[in-house]
Amino acid sequence: MSWLSKLFNKKIVPTTNGVAVQDLYNRNPEKEFKRTQKDAASQLEFLTTEHYYKKYLKPGMRILDAGGGPGRYTLEFAKMGCHVTLADIAEKELDFAREQIRENGLNEFVDSVDCASITKLPYKANSFDAVFCVGGPLSHVRTAKERASAVNELIRVAKSGAPIFISVMGRPAVLNLLAKDWKDYLAEYNYKTDDDFWTENKRLAYEGDDLWFVGCSYAHFFWPTELRELVMKTNKVDFLHMIGLEWSRQNCKQEFNEFMADESRRKEWMKIHYDLSEHPDMVSLSPHVMIVVRKKRATTKKAK
Repeated sequence: MSWLSKLFNKKIVPTTNGVAVQDLYNRNPEKEFKRTQKDAASQLEFLTTEHYYKKYLKPGMRILDAGGGPGRYTLEFAKMGCHVTLADIAEKELDFAREQIRENGLNEFVDSVDCASITKLPYKANSFDAVFCVGGPLSHVRTAKERASAVNELIRVAKSGAPIFISVMGRPAVLNLLAKDWKDYLAEYNYKTDDDFWTENKRLAYEGDDLWFVGCSYAHFFWPTELRELVMKTNKVDFLHMIGLEWSRQNCKQEFNEFMADESRRKEWMKIHYDLSEHPDMVSLSPHVMIVVRKKRATTKKAK
């Protein structure tokens, strides 16, 4: 079973294509909630995201967690004393998030939990002190036009000068895994011929589109340069960081977990990991890539 399908803890045979993304993620909200906490390799995505957002967040800030699903980051922002709005299209994930918020006694820090798409956010312009769309929601937006709309929406609802964090699934990393996991893909997705297998994987390689994401849904895998171009061409933001969130464990999860079991090794390696996370070559290695930008500050025209 491939690393993507293991997320949903089941074999998914592609008898039909086009399962809606929200239906896919509604299958097991708890699994997605725990995805970045299972072991040292899984935690890298979360820890590196946290390493960067803690540079910018302060208690009392109003935060949008767009596409935040079961609320993993919403809980962390609330624990910091920020006031969070969580939005996602998967209702069962939102129900799970509401339960977690109650159990952790964080209701006073969560302003609302809303069913909404990142392509059309139901919030006024200039509403949030920071905007997050992390974990890959943008990768599940099907067309280039809609992905551009989503980026513009994330910028629109941010206040002037607000940081915006967007992470996606990286194309170089998933192509690198193809050579390692091809037998699993053939067995799991029940391709009838080699031509079927190569039709799908050539589309992924050249266009970035996976029409059989975990065997049944859709994902777009980004070149890091593609993500940067998409965000920066809006001309509404200033660039801050491009980050490879999990570059240092690519293709070696089991060995990485063994390596990180020793606390002294873990401490030393995490320093290296953070120090090199913005190196362009390391960014390309990562299964998830994050860009951080700042919405340009409004300028006031001088009176004549």
